[in-house]
Amino acid sequence: MAQIAIVIMPGSHKQIGDLARAAEDAGFAGACMPELTNDGLISCTIMAAATKKIRLITWIVNVYFRHPWLCAAAAAMVQEASEGRLTLGLGVSHRPFMNALGIEMGNARDKLRSVTLELRKIWNGEASIGVPARKPKTRIPIYYGALALETARLAGEIADGAEFYMCPADRLRKLAIAARESAVKNGRKASDIAVTVGLPTFVDDNLERAYDTARQQIAFYPALPFYNRQLAKSGFEAEARAAMEAAARGDQKAQVAAVSNRLVDAVTLAGPASRCIERLAAFREAGAELPILAPGGPDTMENTRRAIEIFSKVI
Repeated sequence: MAQIAIVIMPGSHKQIGDLARAAEDAGFAGACMPELTNDGLISCTIMAAATKKIRLITWIVNVYFRHPWLCAAAAAMVQEASEGRLTLGLGVSHRPFMNALGIEMGNARDKLRSVTLELRKIWNGEASIGVPARKPKTRIPIYYGALALETARLAGEIADGAEFYMCPADRLRKLAIAARESAVKNGRKASDIAVTVGLPTFVDDNLERAYDTARQQIAFYPALPFYNRQLAKSGFEAEARAAMEAAARGDQKAQVAAVSNRLVDAVTLAGPASRCIERLAAFREAGAELPILAPGGPDTMENTRRAIEIFSKVI
């Protein structure tokens, strides 16, 4: 059976629960929760209460927002509430956002490594501050939000999986190979590393309208340094440069225009349902064990329901 996960955007308590349950009923393997206007782990607790078997995946929680002790305790509570269904996706966000919050990132990969090792120590009862640690009854897998080859290799070294995003199939293949080779180099099996890829999804029978919607919704990514570098290295140098230059001068219209149809096709599923399903296969062939649909559009909640219905046919 082909596995697919889906992103549940942070809405009301009821919306989160209803959509997670709909995804479970449709046979989806995972419900992924971003951390935007919400707390990702609290939101996973809401999904846990509404479901019985679907995996709950944070997509992602920011390692700069929580002390490892709090992160470990919260994750352990979600693991208990979900009866062992949590996957803790960790990431470092983006320097412009962290700077705006007054958070100095330092070396982001070093932070990711140190938090991971500290979480494992806490869960194993090896870190003591004079207060008993909350230890999960079942192991909590850790995935990394990763864009760079170096982060993919770090995932292969010490994590359980990687969450790639805005990633063309050819780039995904390179990242997956890097993670798995790193796993083997560090005495692990290549199969110890799960490879996921997030796919912004815009299902519309009108292809040009799907392109336009996708262009509007993904235009801010090429203006973020981490994504800009990934896209430039993936053969979209002109688009990456034009988007960054437009963002620098505050020209939002030009920033959107910088996103070509070719770029939309490379990193999203856009167009009629049959076309989106066909494009999904390319990411599986590139190494994605778990494609993660991220429905977008004017009404994200309704489009999520529609995506659940459409893609349940290929599970």
